[in-house]
Amino acid sequence: MRLKSAIEDFEANTLGAVPGLLGRLSYVGRLRDGNATGNGRYEHWGLAKVYGDDAAQCAIRASHRALLFEVLKKPLAVLLKDVPESCSKEHLPEREFLASLAHCPPKPLSPAARAHLRSVLSALSALFESRDDANLRGASQPRQPAPEPRPPAGV
Repeated sequence: MRLKSAIEDFEANTLGAVPGLLGRLSYVGRLRDGNATGNGRYEHWGLAKVYGDDAAQCAIRASHRALLFEVLKKPLAVLLKDVPESCSKEHLPEREFLASLAHCPPKPLSPAARAHLRSVLSALSALFESRDDANLRGASQPRQPAPEPRPPAGV
């Protein structure tokens, strides 16, 4: 007798081990279309083995959509803080990780949601780029030494 549904199991056990909201979106996106047919199916052997293929497909699809809409509702400042955590196990620089997210939305996806995701990812990439540029400018400029204090006049 199972105590959890397929979606509860997937979200608690599988997604619970993936760091960051964007990291979970990336992970689930990579589960899709892993087969040669490219038919939009998700591949998760363990979930399919325990709950059956149809239940696994429904669970992963529902989680994928929920993750996407959670990302789209988050403020950019929250997502900006999430990026380093999310790409910590991806072995990708932050900009490459953000670029890879453009290929992981669930299908089908409305044109409005696709455009919204593109704009969020574009804004995050621009914020990382401007942050990196500011750090480079700040690091390359030598600091001026503080002026030495002068003794009071007449001493």
